[in-house]
Amino acid sequence: MNALVVARFTSYLFLLGAAGLPFYGTIRRRPPYDPARRIVLLCIAVIAIVASAAWAIVNVAAMAGVELHELDTETVFMVLRATPLGNVVQTRLAFLVLFCAALAWRPTPWLLSVFALLALATSAWAGHAGAGEGSSGTLLHASDVIHLFAAALWLGALLSFTTRLFCGLEPAQVICDLAEFADAGTIVVAALIGSGLVNAWLIADPSKDGLGTLSYGSWLSLIGAKILFFGAMLGFAALNRWRLVPSVVAGSPSAVTMLKWSLALETACAITVIIIVAYAGQLSPSSA
Repeated sequence: MNALVVARFTSYLFLLGAAGLPFYGTIRRRPPYDPARRIVLLCIAVIAIVASAAWAIVNVAAMAGVELHELDTETVFMVLRATPLGNVVQTRLAFLVLFCAALAWRPTPWLLSVFALLALATSAWAGHAGAGEGSSGTLLHASDVIHLFAAALWLGALLSFTTRLFCGLEPAQVICDLAEFADAGTIVVAALIGSGLVNAWLIADPSKDGLGTLSYGSWLSLIGAKILFFGAMLGFAALNRWRLVPSVVAGSPSAVTMLKWSLALETACAITVIIIVAYAGQLSPSSA
C-alpha cells in the first residue's frame, strides 16, 4: 500500500467506527456511556484525527508534486487555503474535537453520533464525490452521505456485537440485539444498494469518454471486488438472522461459537471493503 491508500483506509475505518458505534447506540436508545466505553471512543476519535491530518498532508504532497520528506509547512498551509481540501479537513477536525469534548461533557449516544456523522459526511466532499458539480453534484453528495451513514451503522452494529460476544459481555443481550437489528439491517442494506447504484452511475457516467482506459478498468475491477465482499457480508448476515440466532435461542451449544466466527468474518469482509474503497478512491473511473 502507498501512503495515500494507508491514510485513506485509516481515516475511513476510524471515522466509520467513531460514527457507527454511537449511531447504533442511538438506534438502541442506550444510556450515556460508562468510563470504559468513553475511553474506547476517545481512542478511536484521536486516531481518526491523526489519520485525517495525515491524509490531508499526503494529499498536499501529491498536489504539490513532491515527496513527503520534501514537504514544508508553508506549502501545506498554502495548498489547504487554496483548495477545497482545506475546508474538508478543517470541518472534519472541528467535529471530531467536538466529539471528544462531548465524551467528557455529555457522553450520550445521540449527541456523539451527530458530531461523528457530520465529521464522516465531509468524506462526501473529497475524492470522486467531491468533484461533482451542479444538480448532479448535489445528488452525488446526498447519495454519498446516505451511503456513508448506512455503512457506519452496519459497521457500528457489527463492532458492538462482535466485541461483546468475544469478550463474554452480555451474551444474552447481544442475541436479543441481533434479532432486533434485523429490520434496521434491511433498511441499511437497501440504502447501501440504492445509494451505491446512484454513486456508480454518476461517478462512472457511461456518456463520458475514457471508459475503456486502464484506469477505468482497474477501478471497475475494484468495484467488482467490493460488490463481491458486500455479497459475502449479506450472506453472513442472512446466516446469522435465519440460522444461527434461532439456534442459539433454541439452546444449541455450538451455535454461539459459530455465531461469533460468523460475525468476525462479516466484520473482516467490511474492513476489506474499506481497503478496496481506499484503493479505488485514488483511481479515475473516467478521463473526463
